[in-house]
Formats: sequence, C-alpha cells, structure tokens
Amino acid sequence: MTNDYPTSTYRPFTEETGGAIGFSIFAAAPRVLHVDSDHDAALVLTALLVPETQVTHVPTLAAAVSLLHSEKFALVVLDPDLPDGDGVDLLAEVRIHQPDTRVLMYSARHPEHHNAGSAFLPKPWTSPRQLWRTVSDLLGIGPAMPVEPQ
Repeated sequence: MTNDYPTSTYRPFTEETGGAIGFSIFAAAPRVLHVDSDHDAALVLTALLVPETQVTHVPTLAAAVSLLHSEKFALVVLDPDLPDGDGVDLLAEVRIHQPDTRVLMYSARHPEHHNAGSAFLPKPWTSPRQLWRTVSDLLGIGPAMPVEPQ
C-alpha cells in the first residue's frame, strides 16, 4: 500500500522524540501540541483526535518550548509531570508566543493546577467521550465524537 502524500510534513512517532501524527492531508485541521512523557497516553489521545485535529506529541518541556517558538498551535494538551522540568512553566511560553492558544491541563498528579490553563481533566479517570467533548469545545470543532465508542 502506498500513499500519494508528500513525506516532508510527516515525522515518525517515537517514544523518544514524539512527532506529528498524520500527513499533510490534515493541514487544515486544528493543530494540537500534546506535551506528555507517557507514550501510551500520547497514543490514546492521538487515536481519539486524529483526523479531526493534527496532533504533535513531544515528551519533554524543552521540545515543547522549541515547537512553540517555531510552529503555531490551536491547543496545547499538557501533563505538567515532565522529565526535564515542571510543565506549568510552559504556560508562560504559551501566553507570550501564542496568546490565542488554549491549554488543557491533563494530569493525574497535579490537581493544584486545576485553574492554570483553559480547562483541566484528571487522567486516567477521564472518559474518551469527556476528553473529546472538552477538546472539541476548546477548539470549537463540534460536540459529536467522530466515532462513537462501542
């Protein structure tokens, strides 16, 4: 099986480096930066949000800061528990470099950051439906899940 889409916008998803999920066909979809050191959470979030959004996952604070300086995102989904620092520090970068970008704090261990972003969801207790509803509300892309869970 082949595709006719250019690979210049494709970055393989790996646990170490993260990467964009999808090809240039999703260029018109809202861009989401997912900052989380949990590879499994990244795969779940991506499976839920693509193709309605284009998800770029990075596992570190440094990688997220670099992307915020060079690329534009409609939403940042942030777990503040990162291996190279406190992800809450990323909020200042978002406000400075991308003031219109919404932030969803998605964390299991940081309820004290409940009001730090535009919204907060506790993981892993949030259902896929609740996660989709929150993301779609933040992005204004419609309340219905693309594929209803069985």
